[in-house]
Amino acid sequence: MRVKYLLFIALFSILQTYSQEISGVIFDSNTNQPIEGASVYFDNTTVGTISNEEGLFNIQKPTAVSSPLVISFLGYKKQVISDYSGNEKLSILLVEDISALNEVYLVSKDSWSRERKMKDFKAYFLGSTRNALSCKILNEDAIRLHFIESQNKLVATASVPLIIMNENLKYQIQYDLQDFEIDYNYQMELDYYYASSVYYAGTMFYTSQSNSRKYIRHRIKAYKGSVLHFMRSLLKEELKANKFILLFNGQEVQAENFISVSNTDNPSMFQVQLHEPLTVVSENDIEKNSVVTSNETYFYLDRNGNHMPADALIFKGYFGDNRVGDALPLDYWPEEK
Repeated sequence: MRVKYLLFIALFSILQTYSQEISGVIFDSNTNQPIEGASVYFDNTTVGTISNEEGLFNIQKPTAVSSPLVISFLGYKKQVISDYSGNEKLSILLVEDISALNEVYLVSKDSWSRERKMKDFKAYFLGSTRNALSCKILNEDAIRLHFIESQNKLVATASVPLIIMNENLKYQIQYDLQDFEIDYNYQMELDYYYASSVYYAGTMFYTSQSNSRKYIRHRIKAYKGSVLHFMRSLLKEELKANKFILLFNGQEVQAENFISVSNTDNPSMFQVQLHEPLTVVSENDIEKNSVVTSNETYFYLDRNGNHMPADALIFKGYFGDNRVGDALPLDYWPEEK
């Protein structure tokens, strides 16, 4: 099965290698009144804040994080800012989202029950691993699901961010779902639909609910052998040390012969070319194998192991099976690093 998923991560022009403070003020675009309580966070991280009664916010950008800054408030269109620096104060105008405020659900009925659609949504959005199965969507009623029979496609939308509690990793995740689609192939003889491709997009904010040793161990286990671990190991030239094996046509190969990593004008950003589809074996365990294919001539990697654009790569197998339920924030580093 082909899996593509986008976390709505964009490349911005200036990335300083030290932590810096980003400040700004948020207004209603219609009234020019300040907005109190707006969420401000770096996408796919644990770093966030809210605006005060004057609409002001200050947020510390973690070292080498290249995620865009997300500003959201219920009833307004979300803003995603990729080009920012600590040298100027941001002035942000949020536009009221009339469609969300006056939303009427006029979705035609389809032959699939909500239970069946929700089962597939959770399986392909959260995943089916132990971590994924520990996840609970706290506002599940906010998800609208529709099976388009003429296209063999399941689509999901939500007008408010999904609140997901990952009990096994002890993260609460705010996921602002932008797109979700599953394309199916239909086997008439068996009257059976099977997923051929999955696409989802959105922004994420993590809140740690516990830092006990138990959950630290769980997070380290989720990290080892993951896409994030692989990308960081690639940059540090530590693939073998971190128990990754690369295979091409069934034979073990060296990364430098199939993957080119080049510097850019930004010291914290690297240009990467994947010359051929490769099989990646995680943790020296052939059962944990993934096929990685590139859609683009090249993609970018930052020092945190965040690859962009996120849909530049297609993952099959182990990497592709690890979804939101196994995801870790981009500012996560295991304590034993």
